[in-house]
Amino acid sequence: MKITGIIAEYNPFHNGHAYQIQRAKELSGADCIIVVMSGNYVQRGAPAAFDKFSRASMALSNGADFVFELPVLWSTASAEYFASAGIALLDALGCVDYISFGCETPDISLMTRAAEVLSCEPKAYSDQLAFYLKQGIVFPRAREKAMMSYLSRQDDFSAEPELSFLLQSPNNILAIEYIKAIIRQKSRLIPLPVLRQGSGYHAMQLTENFCSATAIRRLLSDTANTSLSTNSLVQKIAPYVPRDVANYLAASGRLCLTEQDFSQSLFYRLLCERETGFSGYADGSVELSNRILHALSDFTDYRAFCESLKRKDVTYARISRLLLHILLNIRQNDYENGKKLGYIPYLRLLGFRREAARFFPALKKRASLPLITKPSKSAAVLDGGALSMFRQDVFASDLYYGVQAQKCGFPPPNECRRQIVIV
Repeated sequence: MKITGIIAEYNPFHNGHAYQIQRAKELSGADCIIVVMSGNYVQRGAPAAFDKFSRASMALSNGADFVFELPVLWSTASAEYFASAGIALLDALGCVDYISFGCETPDISLMTRAAEVLSCEPKAYSDQLAFYLKQGIVFPRAREKAMMSYLSRQDDFSAEPELSFLLQSPNNILAIEYIKAIIRQKSRLIPLPVLRQGSGYHAMQLTENFCSATAIRRLLSDTANTSLSTNSLVQKIAPYVPRDVANYLAASGRLCLTEQDFSQSLFYRLLCERETGFSGYADGSVELSNRILHALSDFTDYRAFCESLKRKDVTYARISRLLLHILLNIRQNDYENGKKLGYIPYLRLLGFRREAARFFPALKKRASLPLITKPSKSAAVLDGGALSMFRQDVFASDLYYGVQAQKCGFPPPNECRRQIVIV
């Protein structure tokens, strides 16, 4: 039995995701695909457009066999922590052979070379990184320049143009982080890159069969207040997503959330914390805390506030993550406590495909951590830091469903009573 793992957000699921699952199966000869998926919040520091159970159902209907939730502590973290936690979860299952990921440059040797530098951080590289950061260059760009400087001095390296492109592309950067996590955690997972098809990661236009999730979210946002019929919206979305996903997105557009829906909640949290500041929150610093306090009187909404705080040396994504961490009460010491637990102290199953039930006994037998299928019983199998992390997930989901309820006008579901999805 061969099992391939995929770490994803599916925000929302589209044709590119279906293609990756198909190619991962073909390249690995996998009998089973296990997805580790972000829950109700995603890595760019925002709520997922649709809730985790809906997105898990999309994945299970289009090639995935099992979907596990990545805890909110890590799903909203930087690429390094996001990747480290995803790899740790797949390893904890005890039966996954491959980790497949989409990328713009599927050169595994070049990715591995970059990942090795990042995993051991030789002094010459670290010195260069510190030099560029002191110049006020944002971290991703500083890291790219430091890596280029370090490797270009190695006698056996002659791939500067390829490396430059590798370090500038979002999926490539995450792919390197996966390999770095494999190295650091001494994982037995085998990396399996799949060349990304169609539009770029952040492309806004629906110009390709394989378009970006960003473009689909924009389409849904643009049509939210129009008089388009459900059938018309299905036809508009259908070229870019599987048919069942198109039907769901068209029928459930009012459920779609953005960070703007959390503006009031965020403002309240910022007001509550202004006396103590925000430097203790994940992705925070004294400088950013002071910047927030200075700008708070001009707060209008989530996105505008992010834009007002962005600077040459701090990316929009980091600001957005910091604000989300303030909203969800995720602090710097939560990261330290989470790492002490090996990143992942439990396995939360969101759903599985009925035909894949035959793999369930092997999962239960080989998993090294508690397998949670009924959240209401989590206290019986978790304690200490693991229970705290799980309660953090529950709080974050309760907030998500509460905001969704205010927007749509129906009572929010109870996170602890949710049933796993079976397709």
